[in-house]
Amino acid sequence: MNRNLFHMLFVVSFLFATTVFAQIDFPSFISSNMVLQQQTEASIWGWADKGTDVKIECSWDNSEYTTVANEDGKWQTKVKTPKAGGPYTITINEQTLENILIGEVWICSGQSNMQWPLNNTDGGSEEIELASYPQIRLYYAARQLGDIPQDDCYGYWVECNPKTASTFSAVAYYFGKKLHQDLNVPIGLIHTSWGGSSGEAWVKKEILKADHDYQIYFDRQKKNEQNAEPGILALNQHSPSRLYNAMIHPFIPFAIKGAIWYQGETNTSEPILYEKLFPTMIKNWRNDWQLGDFPFYFVQLAPYNYKIPIVGALVRDSQRKSLSVLNTGMVVTLDIGNPDDIHPRNKLDVGERLARWTLVKDYGKEGVIYSGPLYKSMKVENHKARVYFDHVGSGLMADSGDLTHFEIAGEDKILYPAKAVIDGETVLVESDKVNYPVAVRYAFGNTDEPNLFNEAGLPASSFRTDNWNILFEPVKISGLFDVEKNEFVINLYCEKKSLDIRYTIDGSDPTSDSPLYNQSLNFKESVQIKARAFLGKNPSITISENNFRRSLTQGKKITIKSNYSSKYNAGGDLALINSIKGSRDLMDGNWQGYEKNDLDVIIDLGKIENINKISSGFLQTVEAWVFFPRKVEYAISEDGNDFVNIGVIENDIPENQSGELLKEFVLEKEIKTRYIRVFAENVGVCPDWHPGAGGEAWIFADEIIVE
Repeated sequence: MNRNLFHMLFVVSFLFATTVFAQIDFPSFISSNMVLQQQTEASIWGWADKGTDVKIECSWDNSEYTTVANEDGKWQTKVKTPKAGGPYTITINEQTLENILIGEVWICSGQSNMQWPLNNTDGGSEEIELASYPQIRLYYAARQLGDIPQDDCYGYWVECNPKTASTFSAVAYYFGKKLHQDLNVPIGLIHTSWGGSSGEAWVKKEILKADHDYQIYFDRQKKNEQNAEPGILALNQHSPSRLYNAMIHPFIPFAIKGAIWYQGETNTSEPILYEKLFPTMIKNWRNDWQLGDFPFYFVQLAPYNYKIPIVGALVRDSQRKSLSVLNTGMVVTLDIGNPDDIHPRNKLDVGERLARWTLVKDYGKEGVIYSGPLYKSMKVENHKARVYFDHVGSGLMADSGDLTHFEIAGEDKILYPAKAVIDGETVLVESDKVNYPVAVRYAFGNTDEPNLFNEAGLPASSFRTDNWNILFEPVKISGLFDVEKNEFVINLYCEKKSLDIRYTIDGSDPTSDSPLYNQSLNFKESVQIKARAFLGKNPSITISENNFRRSLTQGKKITIKSNYSSKYNAGGDLALINSIKGSRDLMDGNWQGYEKNDLDVIIDLGKIENINKISSGFLQTVEAWVFFPRKVEYAISEDGNDFVNIGVIENDIPENQSGELLKEFVLEKEIKTRYIRVFAENVGVCPDWHPGAGGEAWIFADEIIVE
């Protein structure tokens, strides 16, 4: 071969190899179509081989920046951004990022109410048709977990149009749309949320580990890992720090204007601790971003029927108290929730109320009331309490009729419903049962939908003026049917041994005068047990309840023809006829789970019996992909082979109704039979509106009762 030709080919090959070797990569969100924060020094970074020279050229002012990949292969620099505008390009070595806008960038995070898509909201279909806003850019981060802080995540920037907006966060969309229309600048929305996630999952591990109060989160995680079935990943969106690692850390230090947040429902298990955890998270994000005390606006929980009394109200109050953190704001949703649905479908008002805060506080918009009344202080005047508020605006008003949902208490700490009237910019609260008030509470029930507003039409936040210790401890009720003795044997248990347990069997709530539990309870007939923990005369707000019903199935033979999950087996085949009913908690160990499979069982009563009622119980928790069966069919047989259908009970509960719902499918009919077949039809897969659309749906069944 000619020496010169050989030399030329060698040089070309070397340059080609060098080019491949020096490939430059970027995080997924530093890309074409992105929005950069205006009038700031925006961080641009990526990875290359150690020592690689990196040159960045920005088209808005033809400026050039240079840097070098460090020992770890990371390079980073900051570019000065102009006023809002575009589109522009950024060229990094040989790669060009196109269609870049300069504007306002917001992180949008939280759990399912932030994740909730536009296509499943009130007015969503009509809004989607109009959602053509090429200067609003959307980035939807894929849900993922991280054991350690991650450098990147999966997602990509898109222009806002009917297709991209339909599955994007409705709250974030309406927030961004309002900003875009009022400010007339490009808006970048980074949506990074996970339904059902807990607050501790969004906080850095080192911060949680440094405070003993947060050890409860790690103890719970350890317990989950110990109890996990072989091959089952014990990590999830509740695991401490896992979402911070995978869904927040990758974006740091991307320049942002601020953050909006909608979360708290999952932290109702420790509502008082949330008062500390939430500000901790805000401080964590701000410290790591190093952009100062950037705006952080959040949504207070809406009314919802949580299993434990007032825990939702306590989280709402923890959120209200978090307003003491600099540069924060809160949207109250007491007037636009749904006590029977943890996912209220009105996301328009939520997004626009969030936008009000930032338009006034950060963008200088005048003449806009951005908050409803917030509790300020209380003063006792004779036998009345006068309550003062911030954000009264031009005045207070009752939405309709007299003010509702006020309570008042004296030194005995017993709360009574109170009469409340507006007096100027204050509210006077009183009760003829309280001579000298020491505390007032407002809208302090989980499902309260009160009516105190300012004249701008924004609702007042719930609040309490006291700081009394509130007992939450539940009583666990367990029991079995002793076939030989023909009786129920019931045990009550509380983890805190120092607490007393009192119970009732007449349907009333236990009080300090109710019978004291000290040994197993025995009952020959069906019984309803209510139990409650007490510290002296101070009761837990949690009342546990279980029904033990006599059934002809007790001690009989059951054949299960379909396959239930080994993870949710409730103890085996007899779980469906062991006289222990499942609670609203799908993890209580009493529910038998069927993934995609129908339920199909045959019960042998041993002999021909006279029957007048058959019922079977099911749980629906759509957030966990658990749905009521479409229908339950009952059939009978005298020989166990030939069955005659005697009734079909259709499900009448909407499959999109969220929360922990219980339903019995009851057939009342006088028959004689030995064998009973129960068939429950699974919905099969999660429907299109569900975040897990197409995934395999579950049936959770417990207790088939024959009377």
